[in-house]
Amino acid sequence: MTGEFGKRLTSRIQDWQTAVWGGASGLLVVLVGLLANPVLTIAMPIGLMLGLLLFWHPFLGVLSLAVFAHLDAVEKLLFGFLPLSYFKLTAAACAVVMILRGSQLRAQIRTLLSEPVAILGLVFLVLAFVSALFASNKAQALDALKTYISLYLLMVLVIVFAATKTRIRLLLYMLAATSLATSLLLFLDLYGGISIAKAEAATTARTAEGFDRSSGGSDYNPTTAASLLLTGVIFALVHALESPRLRMAMLATVVLGTLAVILSFARSAVVGYGVIGLLLMWRYRHEKFLPPMIICALFGLVLASPFIPGEYWERLWSIFGGSGGDWTLGRRWSYNLIGLNLLGENPVLGVGPGNFPHHFTNPEYRYLPGRTLLGRELHNMFLSVAVQMGLASLSFFFMLGYGLARLRAVLREPADAELRVLARALIYAFGAYLIVSLFLPNEFTKYTWLLTAQAAALFQVNKSLKGRT
Repeated sequence: MTGEFGKRLTSRIQDWQTAVWGGASGLLVVLVGLLANPVLTIAMPIGLMLGLLLFWHPFLGVLSLAVFAHLDAVEKLLFGFLPLSYFKLTAAACAVVMILRGSQLRAQIRTLLSEPVAILGLVFLVLAFVSALFASNKAQALDALKTYISLYLLMVLVIVFAATKTRIRLLLYMLAATSLATSLLLFLDLYGGISIAKAEAATTARTAEGFDRSSGGSDYNPTTAASLLLTGVIFALVHALESPRLRMAMLATVVLGTLAVILSFARSAVVGYGVIGLLLMWRYRHEKFLPPMIICALFGLVLASPFIPGEYWERLWSIFGGSGGDWTLGRRWSYNLIGLNLLGENPVLGVGPGNFPHHFTNPEYRYLPGRTLLGRELHNMFLSVAVQMGLASLSFFFMLGYGLARLRAVLREPADAELRVLARALIYAFGAYLIVSLFLPNEFTKYTWLLTAQAAALFQVNKSLKGRT
């Protein structure tokens, strides 16, 4: 009896100690918040709770990074009060959790260290640092290096924490979900006058070319935002063709997303959509559903055409030099001509990360069309990386190529039907994104690194499941 009483007394004392320490900690947080900033009184406890949640379930943080890689305007709307961006804080927190829980994540970390995509990404970072040492503008090179480090961290976190079939499925579904969300936000912006985008890139392009444009839920410029939107739309389209799972939701994403791509006025996204569309028609050319699907698509286009602004058709026709000729096309030719000239002069280490805008304003290029006194990015990701990194850029191209090869490997030997569907949907979505990147400086866009990491993670999950059978 005495022993039982002692146990109950000890338990009661421990409960009281926990309550006292918890109360004292809470009062300390409130006191610090009141002394520093009243807003912190609410923010600090919430931050502590989110920190604990992130410690026990770090994949939730990685999932939110995938969401806000596209919906960064929503991120800034929700977390704009933070001293640093939510994206950077969460990525850093997930990295700390990965280190603290290293013993529990030994298998995932070994996978990371042996994954060619991650190794090539690290080689690219090291070579970017070497190239930066010889850059003309060290400040721009340093900014580019910081961006590359954060993007590589995103890749690492995806490969480490998306290590199960459920997790990689959720991560990939976010491509379609965020495209659906940004489509709705784009309609709300254009027809409801409610915009959440605040970044200069997303707002100054709205009427710069004589017509309204929107970035939807993104703070990228409308053309870059359209490339992210297209990626999710293509993923949803292929998934709907390959699997009955969530088919209606995927088709809704395709319909609304396609209309949003058109209303974005982004020619590059339409070109990417067209190329992938032709590839899909070739792949499914023997399927019975293809003719009715084409008829429905053409019928839908006819019905929608009266609601599509006339400026859009002129903008598309300008690609072929039509009456709606666009001066920005001449400027894009200038980007590539300058890039090729710089690459010829600096073939080994390039001009340095982030240094193309610095050389763009060189007086020797002053007679090229569209050349301005303000530095501009080279609107071709592949040439841009080659110009700024020289031969060292091969590590970047091999990294992207290996990501695609990982998806091909899953398609050849899938562990199950669902992984085959996910791999096929992702490889077409990734392909569409790379096609559009021929016209955009996407080396600093999060999706470039996210999609490559998802390809590697999907391969590793497939490999793990095959090893169990």
